[in-house]
Order: sequence, then C-alpha cells, then structure tokens
Amino acid sequence: MKYTETLKGAKLQSILAVDLQSLDKSYSMLRVGILLLFVCVFPASVLGFEFDPKKFEIKNKVYYDGIRTVRMFPSSNPLDLPIIPLRNGSLELHFDDMYEGAADFHYTILHCNADWTPSDLRKADYIDGYQDYFMSDFQHSFNTFVPYTHFRLRLPNRDMQFKISGNYLLIIFEKGAEYPVLTHRFMVFEPFTSVEGFIRRPTQLDRMNTHQQVFFRINHPGYVIPDPQRDLKVTILQNQDWTKVLTNLEPQFIGNDQLIYERDEGNSFPGGNEYRFFDTKNLMVLTQNVRKIDIDSIFNVFLAADALRFRSPYVYWDDINGMYVIRRLDSPNDHTYADYALVDFFLESPARLPGDVYVFGELSEWKLKEEFKLTYNPERLAYQGKILLKQGYYNYHYVTAIPSADGEKMHASLDFTEGNYWETENAYHVLIYHREIGIRYDRLVGYKYFQSQPSNR
Repeated sequence: MKYTETLKGAKLQSILAVDLQSLDKSYSMLRVGILLLFVCVFPASVLGFEFDPKKFEIKNKVYYDGIRTVRMFPSSNPLDLPIIPLRNGSLELHFDDMYEGAADFHYTILHCNADWTPSDLRKADYIDGYQDYFMSDFQHSFNTFVPYTHFRLRLPNRDMQFKISGNYLLIIFEKGAEYPVLTHRFMVFEPFTSVEGFIRRPTQLDRMNTHQQVFFRINHPGYVIPDPQRDLKVTILQNQDWTKVLTNLEPQFIGNDQLIYERDEGNSFPGGNEYRFFDTKNLMVLTQNVRKIDIDSIFNVFLAADALRFRSPYVYWDDINGMYVIRRLDSPNDHTYADYALVDFFLESPARLPGDVYVFGELSEWKLKEEFKLTYNPERLAYQGKILLKQGYYNYHYVTAIPSADGEKMHASLDFTEGNYWETENAYHVLIYHREIGIRYDRLVGYKYFQSQPSNR
C-alpha cells in the first residue's frame, strides 16, 4: 500500500461559460470484479472499519502529499457548502491521486456532535448499509502533462445511506492502513425550523468600519423546543472557512415559535475584502490577471502583479467567496482533461510584512500550508511563490500568519494585506442543532444560507 509505505446559480454559470459536464463513470472491471467477490465472501462485520480517533483530526485535512484538489459539495452546485437534507439530494467528493496506478481506496463516515467531537453512537445507529466500502469510480487523466488518477464518490449511494441528521466526517483510507488518506466534514439536516437572516453594520465604534453584524431569527412552528437555551446549539460560518465560526449562540428574545438573535454586541465577523481571482480554464490564451504562460515539461502560469489593499478604499467586484471550480474549456470531462500548472504569485510590497505571507482560500484548504507560503524578494520588492494548481477558476487572498491570543497557534490575518471592510459581500451559513431529552446525539434541525448583499446595508 503506497501511502502506508510513504507515510450559486447565475454566478456559477458566468464563471463556467457553459454548463458543467457531468463526470463520466469509468470502472476497472477486473478490479471491481475482484473486490465484489471479496465483499460477497466476507460478511459486512468483517469489512467494518474503525479508526483510532487519536490518529486523525475531525476536520478537512489531507494526510499525504500525493492527494490534491480535494473538493466536496452538493451534486447540484460545486460552490455550495457540503450539506444536504436527510433523504434528499446527494453530495460528491472529488480528488486526484498523483501517484501512478490506482490505489485501493475505501471510505467510511463518522457521526459527530455539534462541536465536531465524535458522538456516542455505534455505526449501525447512523449508517444504513455497509459500514465501509471501496471506491470504484475513478479515471486516469487524459492527455495531460501532469498525470493523475481522479476519484469521485457520491453520497448517499446504494451501498451506504444516512439514518439520522447531524455532523459527519467522511474518511478515505487504504484498506489495512493505520492512518486515513484524507478526511472531510459534511452535514445532513432535517428542515424542522426556518431562518430569516440579514447583515448590518455594527454600532460599536471599534468595529463599525471593519466588521459585519449577523442578525437572524429561528422560526419553529409545530416543532417543540422546551428549553432553547439548554437544548439548542447554533453555529454561524462565514463563507466556508471553518476558522471563521461562531458557536453556542444564545437567543436575545424567546417568543412563541420564534427565537431572536439580534444582539448589538457579539455575532460579528471581520468583513475581509473581495477575493482576488485568476482564470486558467484555457491555458492557450492569456485571460484576466494572467500575464504570461510558458510551456516546458509543465504549464507555467505567471499572474499579474498584485498590490497590497489594506489601506485602499473598498471596491466591490463579483467573486465566489474564496472558492474555486475545476474547469477546462472545450473538454468532455473537466475532472480528467484539466491539466496541472505551476502558478506564479507576485505580491508587491515595499518592505517585509509582520509575519510570513501565504496564499489563502479554499485552494489552500483554508489553512496556512507550507507550499502556499511566499518568499520575500528584496530586489523586486515583492513576495513570490509557485504553487501547483489544477485548471479552473480560482479565488484567493494574501494573508499574514500571526499568533493567536493564547500564543500557541498561528492564524491568518488580512490586516496587512487585504484589509477588513464592513461593505464586503460574504456568505453566511446558520446551522441549528437540537439535543432532545433522551437522545444521544445532536440533530441538525435547520440550515440557512444568505449573503451580505448591498440591500442589507
């Protein structure tokens, strides 16, 4: 086992130019036949896989360098948060394996509490079907400089379904491995409540120009919540960055079938700035923010020089809130025809900034990853770095790494690169969890997505 050995709608249409092509199914018949024979011979109890939670993290994480371009989203829209209603809709996981050959990847899921700790449930309590199963949907790249094998998984499927709502962690692993290959969060909800949400400018002087206040109301007619302050847990997520989240919010007012969360203090997020972008859907032409493309053994893409924005006036432009979409124009299958390219980032700065500088967004898994760290070039007065990325349309920010309040971890800051503005358009996700008396898990009983549109200001 090689890894064990090596230890929304119109906006999307405008980005893709044409509708996304559905991913063609391709199976290796011999491999699938052998694995199906194995499944038939051994009972499901033997196939069931249990990880030691101490050996992986309950977050979106890739554990091996050979796995790239990991994305999970509803089948209906590749820009949406990976969340679906119980017994309705489906999710897709996509990733590329950069090593030669096709690995024997399997998958399982772990149910979690509202705070993303493992719930006190057996797998049989939340899985209908096999407790783990092999991934049979994979294809090799076609006519690309950088070879890879693309894997796709759709959930739920005929082999594994969800019995209950809540938070889940998808775990991809090689059979017999001690550690997973990747983990990814997703959610399943039951629409027992509805949410009205909107964004306002904060009234506090120290946050008035830099933050956004999230107000919302939870309506639950016909759904009984005896003690909302005790039994409900509410989470707000900005964009899809799990480092920007507010949890355990309490209502300001409790009415008949309605909970009101409109505190003047709290419930606020730094506004950030609109995301920068570049387009590599066609590597044969120069597109906006791409100044040069070279080809040797690989495509080399040089982006236009970027400038610091933290002292500039706010300027609006349409973005996709830090996300990216894999796309190659005029190809029958974006996921296997899209090539990889070394993308050269160039951030002008007259001096070194306080803290290391990183490229940041979904492309970096919302993390300060070493391969996304830029190096300061004093001769060119700029930060530079090359990053291997698959063809598509990308959003990104530049951030600096600064210590957290306790000094133990580093977190991403926009204060010296992009700036924070209350006018910025952001996406917010409200998640409502309910722990009923006598129930051993947190049900996800409501979900709402809304944006900080100009009409909300």
